[in-house]
Amino acid sequence: MQRARHPPIRNKIDLTESTQLRAWSRRLDMSPDALRAVVDKVGNAVAAVTKEVELQRVSQQASPAPIQDPPEKQAESLSLD
Repeated sequence: MQRARHPPIRNKIDLTESTQLRAWSRRLDMSPDALRAVVDKVGNAVAAVTKEVELQRVSQQASPAPIQDPPEKQAESLSLD
Protein backbone atom coordinates (compact mmCIF):
# COMPACT_ATOMS: atom_id res chain seq x y z
CA MET A 1 0.00 0.00 0.00
CA GLN A 2 1.34 3.41 -0.95
CA ARG A 3 1.24 6.46 1.22
CA ALA A 4 -1.20 9.14 0.29
CA ARG A 5 0.64 12.17 -1.02
CA HIS A 6 -0.58 15.37 0.56
CA PRO A 7 -1.21 18.33 -1.72
CA PRO A 8 1.22 21.21 -1.27
CA ILE A 9 0.21 24.10 0.92
CA ARG A 10 -0.60 26.88 -1.51
CA ASN A 11 0.46 29.83 0.60
CA LYS A 12 3.88 28.43 1.62
CA ILE A 13 7.00 27.76 -0.44
CA ASP A 14 8.66 24.44 0.33
CA LEU A 15 12.30 24.74 -0.73
CA THR A 16 13.01 21.10 0.08
CA GLU A 17 11.04 20.06 -3.01
CA SER A 18 13.01 20.67 -6.18
CA THR A 19 9.86 21.12 -8.27
CA GLN A 20 8.60 23.95 -6.07
CA LEU A 21 12.04 25.56 -5.97
CA ARG A 22 12.25 25.47 -9.77
CA ALA A 23 8.67 26.68 -10.26
CA TRP A 24 8.95 29.60 -7.83
CA SER A 25 12.35 30.58 -9.23
CA ARG A 26 10.87 30.77 -12.70
CA ARG A 27 7.70 32.51 -11.56
CA LEU A 28 9.63 35.18 -9.66
CA ASP A 29 12.34 35.37 -12.35
CA MET A 30 15.26 34.81 -9.99
CA SER A 31 17.90 32.21 -9.28
CA PRO A 32 17.23 29.43 -6.77
CA ASP A 33 19.99 30.79 -4.54
CA ALA A 34 18.43 34.26 -4.54
CA LEU A 35 15.05 32.71 -3.71
CA ARG A 36 16.60 30.83 -0.79
CA ALA A 37 18.12 34.09 0.48
CA VAL A 38 14.75 35.85 0.35
CA VAL A 39 13.02 32.95 2.12
CA ASP A 40 15.72 32.99 4.80
CA LYS A 41 15.11 36.71 5.27
CA VAL A 42 11.29 36.91 5.34
CA GLY A 43 10.05 33.34 5.77
CA ASN A 44 8.36 30.93 3.39
CA ALA A 45 4.97 32.66 3.04
CA VAL A 46 4.22 33.36 -0.62
CA ALA A 47 2.88 36.86 0.11
CA ALA A 48 5.97 37.87 2.10
CA VAL A 49 8.37 36.48 -0.50
CA THR A 50 6.66 38.15 -3.46
CA LYS A 51 6.47 41.45 -1.59
CA GLU A 52 10.18 41.33 -0.73
CA VAL A 53 11.12 40.46 -4.31
CA GLU A 54 9.09 43.41 -5.61
CA LEU A 55 10.66 45.74 -3.05
CA GLN A 56 14.13 44.58 -4.10
CA ARG A 57 13.32 45.16 -7.76
CA VAL A 58 11.94 48.65 -7.11
CA SER A 59 14.96 49.63 -5.01
CA GLN A 60 17.32 48.39 -7.74
CA GLN A 61 15.48 50.32 -10.47
CA ALA A 62 15.20 53.55 -8.49
CA SER A 63 18.63 55.06 -8.85
CA PRO A 64 19.01 58.55 -7.46
CA ALA A 65 19.17 61.22 -10.15
CA PRO A 66 22.03 63.69 -9.93
CA ILE A 67 21.06 66.92 -8.24
CA GLN A 68 21.22 69.86 -10.60
CA ASP A 69 21.03 73.57 -9.91
CA PRO A 70 17.85 75.34 -10.98
CA PRO A 71 18.11 77.03 -14.41
CA GLU A 72 18.36 80.47 -12.77
CA LYS A 73 21.46 79.51 -10.80
CA GLN A 74 23.03 77.90 -13.86
CA ALA A 75 22.52 81.16 -15.82
CA GLU A 76 23.99 83.21 -12.95
CA SER A 77 27.05 81.00 -12.71
CA LEU A 78 27.60 81.31 -16.45
CA SER A 79 27.26 85.08 -16.44
CA LEU A 80 29.69 85.46 -13.53
CA ASP A 81 32.55 83.89 -15.48
